[in-house]
Amino acid sequence: MDPFTSRVSLAHQRLLRSGLYLGDPSIMDNFQWIQDGRGHVLTYGLHGDPPSDLDHNMTIEVVDPVIDVPLPVPPQCATLCAIVRIDCKDFWLTPDGGYQGPNAVWKDILDVKPSCTLIDPSMLAIGSDFAVILQSLHLLTQRCVTPRYSTGGSFFSTDWFDATHFKLRHRLFESINPTVDGCDTSLADADTYPLEQWPLTKESNHAELVALQSTRHILPLPAYDVAGNLIAPTAYRRCLQEAVAEVHFNLSHWAIARAKRDVYAGEIQFIRVLIPPLTPTRGSKKRKLPLHLDSDDMLSAKCPRS
Repeated sequence: MDPFTSRVSLAHQRLLRSGLYLGDPSIMDNFQWIQDGRGHVLTYGLHGDPPSDLDHNMTIEVVDPVIDVPLPVPPQCATLCAIVRIDCKDFWLTPDGGYQGPNAVWKDILDVKPSCTLIDPSMLAIGSDFAVILQSLHLLTQRCVTPRYSTGGSFFSTDWFDATHFKLRHRLFESINPTVDGCDTSLADADTYPLEQWPLTKESNHAELVALQSTRHILPLPAYDVAGNLIAPTAYRRCLQEAVAEVHFNLSHWAIARAKRDVYAGEIQFIRVLIPPLTPTRGSKKRKLPLHLDSDDMLSAKCPRS
């Protein structure tokens, strides 16, 4: 067994023992949906402390998604995991998600959530697990639905029955004051990742980014290479596109009343690369150009006559 296959096989065995691996259909009873503000988050069920009035197998029906029912303590989100290939298509897991400026998707840079599409890694070491992963995600989302609402396409990007992939996203900013959003600030390091030096797709958006300096931290993507090192923001695309990786993420739901649509989102907790992307072939390397060209070299470079 080659080192890459061995690494995937060991990761597969470790995740199966965790009770959180979506490729294992027996874990479905380990989770429950809990209301969190206007939406819901998937939390631990049997292994946690579920409310006595909520069956972890029941389907939640949102009576009125506009009503906010605050919780005194944010629920503990369940961390799901899967082994996937990060698709080169629809890859927006760059430092600023390819932000070009205000548009219909993001009204400003604060709304940006870099994302990526995950597909079947097609490896014998994990068999047909990816089909089970998609099935498990479908079953979990169907436990939290709003009556007479359709399902949005932001998670599976298509009807579930035709789904061949799912999408995850990364929360790029967090409040400097943790009481504002109740988020963990452990990954925010203002010295290592100063907001004013964060790489942007368009430098013209620099002023918009710096304007957040007094209220927001940058959250670097918690993505690690095969050696366990945190991947630098400028290397996200090079190190992650087409990589086989284990992904750990939370699942949330909210209902859009004006569109009568249920929306689900997977928030990345961390990514561990198991097999890096294929390196460029020799033929694709840049050719070195001489600093000086002699006349003899010019003659030898001519094409022979037929």
